[in-house]
Amino acid sequence: MSPIEIMLGNMNRLDFFELLLPWILFLAIIFAILKKSEVFGEEISVNAVIAAVVSFFIINYTPVGMTLGKFFTTLFGLAAVIIAGLLVGILFIGMAGIKPDELLGKANKTAIAVLLGFLALIAFISVGGMSFFNIDSDLVITLFMLLIMLFAIMFIAKGDSDK
Repeated sequence: MSPIEIMLGNMNRLDFFELLLPWILFLAIIFAILKKSEVFGEEISVNAVIAAVVSFFIINYTPVGMTLGKFFTTLFGLAAVIIAGLLVGILFIGMAGIKPDELLGKANKTAIAVLLGFLALIAFISVGGMSFFNIDSDLVITLFMLLIMLFAIMFIAKGDSDK
């Protein structure tokens, strides 16, 4: 075994990925939100204590069939795959002689934002994100189909209003 594999194995046995990293992540996020919102004024120690306590409560939460560490490991791993895929797409677009600035017109920015949001939603669902809400797959499929129908109706209605 390589030293990296040994180190990662030791970190895994110590629940580094299940306890410490999620705790640090949520501590930083909650502290930043409290500091930015100034709910408790400029008092850093109060914000730090509240962020630490809430972070401990968050890592104690275990959704159905999955711990937060495993969820984030899967989520960020899938996000890396999606980002790599987008990078390859940008490389192919560049090889075709199209500049990214030309591709990103005003209308295209909205379409790209919707596409990225859709990819993020797919990633969230595929790593088991819906188990957080105890929503079964039949409901997700039904809502997805209703959303597609809604977009189709909006697209058709927009075409009629231009005439």
